[in-house]
Amino acid sequence: MQKKFSVGPIILSVVLFFIGCSEKSVAPGLTISPEKPEPGASVTFSYVPVDKNLHTRDQFTLYVYLFSKELKRVTPINLTKSGQKWTASYLIDKDAFGLAAKVKLDEKNEDTNNGQGYFFPLYNASGQIIPGYKAGLALAYTSWGQLIGVDQDLKKALQLTEEDFELNPAIKKDFVNSYLRLLQYRSLKTEGSEEKLQAFLDEVSNLPEIDDSALITIYSYYAELGNQEKAMAIYQQAQKNPTGDFFQVQALMQFRGIQDPKSRLDFLSRFKEEFPESKYIKSIVEMIVGPLIQQNKLEEAESFLEDNKDWVDPVYFYALAEQAAQNETQLDLAFKAIEQGQLLAEEQLSQPDKFKPAGYTEEEWKEQYEKNLVPMFLRLKGQLLLKKGQAAEALPFLKQAFELNQNKDSKLTADYVHALLANQDFAQATSVIEQYGREGFINPELTDLLKQAYLGLHQSEEGWDKYLSELKDSALKMMKADLTKKMLNVPASPFELKDLEGKTVKLSDYAGKVVILDFWATWCGPCLGSFPGMKQLVEEYQKQPDVAFVFVNCWQDEDNKEQVVKEFLEKNQYPFYVLMDTTNKVTSDYGVSGIPTKFIIDPKGKIKFKVIGFEGDTEKMVQEVKIMIDLVRGK
Repeated sequence: MQKKFSVGPIILSVVLFFIGCSEKSVAPGLTISPEKPEPGASVTFSYVPVDKNLHTRDQFTLYVYLFSKELKRVTPINLTKSGQKWTASYLIDKDAFGLAAKVKLDEKNEDTNNGQGYFFPLYNASGQIIPGYKAGLALAYTSWGQLIGVDQDLKKALQLTEEDFELNPAIKKDFVNSYLRLLQYRSLKTEGSEEKLQAFLDEVSNLPEIDDSALITIYSYYAELGNQEKAMAIYQQAQKNPTGDFFQVQALMQFRGIQDPKSRLDFLSRFKEEFPESKYIKSIVEMIVGPLIQQNKLEEAESFLEDNKDWVDPVYFYALAEQAAQNETQLDLAFKAIEQGQLLAEEQLSQPDKFKPAGYTEEEWKEQYEKNLVPMFLRLKGQLLLKKGQAAEALPFLKQAFELNQNKDSKLTADYVHALLANQDFAQATSVIEQYGREGFINPELTDLLKQAYLGLHQSEEGWDKYLSELKDSALKMMKADLTKKMLNVPASPFELKDLEGKTVKLSDYAGKVVILDFWATWCGPCLGSFPGMKQLVEEYQKQPDVAFVFVNCWQDEDNKEQVVKEFLEKNQYPFYVLMDTTNKVTSDYGVSGIPTKFIIDPKGKIKFKVIGFEGDTEKMVQEVKIMIDLVRGK
């Protein structure tokens, strides 16, 4: 008989302890060790993906963004598997204030902490957060945060900056420009903003060791306010560095007043001699060549660009080529400008230390060129060849542009399909549009081209309607799936505003309805561009009582705001129900940083979608809003 072993209570508890430890899971997300890292120290990042399907991966790429009073650089690091985590070491600069990070999961997906970003403050030897961390972090919410998936939040940026100023007054001199910009944003202006701005100017203007960048800003504000005494005091302070940025900018301002073309060229020569390393040479060069292109002085522009290519972006050669392409007699100049622009782009790509922006890795920067600038040149070259009737020669350039752009631009897709049709490749033309349809919205131009390809393949319209309907259904399903991923669940800020008749309206009045809240102004070009589509939507849903369109007018500068808005609506016959945010408080509460901005709010008062801007495609916008409404309705 086999002997049975008895396990005592102490041994059993030890066994259970180790079993428990082995089964303990690690919380997902990105963490740093030590928890309070100091500048100059080496730290360890540890990562656990939220998606358990990724737990078999051996490696992820971590992007670490190091910042002080500005974003200094980004460093890609390989996270390698270590037990249940993926880890990597990183050495922090001694003058850094903080770190930000994201994790690249694959070609299309990144872990950005659900759009909140991964941020890590740095600490001094006493365990206190480094002065300047919050004010430096504020810049993520005004500018570079998009690189780590964080949306602009001006209100938060202002709050962070002022908190840092309160705790660490000595840092104010390092954040003069960013703080004054915040105080000038329309969405942040409140009663007393001007007094706050004036008090800050007076305070920092008396601080020692203000750098040229801050002096330029302070001087400009005082000059604009008409305070010549204060402006001259700043001018005298800047004299300590007669070749610095301050006097370079003063010269630049002088240049803006020169109209004579020869005098502008003479000024540029003198400026180069006096400030040979100045970053503003580029600005002067671009201010000279831009008008030459606009005035159609193309040969002169080409010669000037060639002489000053060390201080110009390749896109100016593209602008020149595009303008020349409008005239049959200047096609040769257009081809020449394309070649020059492509050569300059290649030259700049070979010098990342000189041309790469701080917020991009070398790989990301080159990818931006390849997906955006390079296809622009290739596309234009293909268009020119098509114009000359050389469809066979045009096709490879448009194909390469299309592939580099990765099927994201409907106009480029249309150009490529035009070339395919000209070469009677109806099967490939069909395939290209079908692919675009699976990934995006098929607009009327692409629909027309698809029909040409269909007729070329089938020599008949038989079956066309059914085919197009199925393809559009597939495209809409893809659009719906993409929008579903972007759904939010954020409480909408309560508000109380008056309409154009003086009636007080609250958000709570719309309880139980889907609300489309559209922030706009009469002077806003993209707002006006979106309004024909918004009119279509308002009229389509006017008999559906569970949907309400509410247009919030904001950032309107006139004293008679209501009258200006009434006249605008009457003139354009827009059937919009408008509320007036005359103080811009509601606009600020909703974190609106640009208009138009639309919020789709569900019947329980939760923001489900936030849409900023207008891309220029009315039909696509209409379809997207309709899908968002259906998703909020639970359809």
